[in-house]
Amino acid sequence: MNTVRELFLSRYAPLHQLCPKTIILYGHTLDRFSEFLAHEPQLVDLDDLVVSRFLQWRGSTERRGKLPSISSVLKDRVQLVAIWTYLARKKLVSEFPELPPMRAPQRTPRAYTSQDVARLITAGRLRTGLIGTLPEGWWWHTLLYSAWCTAERIGALLALRWDQVDLDGRTITFLAETRKGHTRDIERAITQDLADALRMQQRGSRELVWPWPYGITLLWPTLKKIARKAGVTPRGFHGIRKSAASYFALAGGSAQQLLDHEKASTTQRSYIDVRIVGTGPTAPDLLPRLDLG
Repeated sequence: MNTVRELFLSRYAPLHQLCPKTIILYGHTLDRFSEFLAHEPQLVDLDDLVVSRFLQWRGSTERRGKLPSISSVLKDRVQLVAIWTYLARKKLVSEFPELPPMRAPQRTPRAYTSQDVARLITAGRLRTGLIGTLPEGWWWHTLLYSAWCTAERIGALLALRWDQVDLDGRTITFLAETRKGHTRDIERAITQDLADALRMQQRGSRELVWPWPYGITLLWPTLKKIARKAGVTPRGFHGIRKSAASYFALAGGSAQQLLDHEKASTTQRSYIDVRIVGTGPTAPDLLPRLDLG
């Protein structure tokens, strides 16, 4: 009988068109589940009580001296339930999941300031060595600068090919199939100095602009090193996306349109940093002043 992991890799992942990074994240969940069970998860382990106990264990087990966040435990729950529900629909397991409800606290979005982004790009430009055959300084400088100009996700940026870059017209086109949701192509403008920097390493039309020959998970620790070198609090690649959206909104633009979100509530709830755009009038500003003697 196939294990849960084998069915995930052979059926769920390709049918749901999961990107390599997402497959890795699901793999981490299955690794933790395996650690809890002390064996590779089998179909029989997809049981309400077993998975509930796993989630309780996951939330109370320290790693590197600290407990996981509620969001991390919720991610494991969501991913296990997704696989489990698929297997139940295909009648490979007899029951659908019925787990206790669980909610993650809604955190206030935190973005890089524009000064932070400038420091990140500068620190990236000062990197030495090679990434494949490309100068590492050029690679990080242009990648981070493009993330700022386009507000696009890191997955779509890494999938970008040179035939999608118009250096004369100063635009980048992200294809639907490389973007989250695979909904539609989008075109974003870039600055002249970024176009000039990109031109320095322009290659064949079908080549990737930023090939990354290492494990995808190494990207984030490297960005964290760049941030610390720049004296900036690390906020990941998504911090740049939030930053671009917040400053775009501050200038009067539609952050929802920039990020290509279906719902304005998603943009406001998860991307707009009120420290950048402000909160508008507060209650003490609008309430009548009390006469307290």
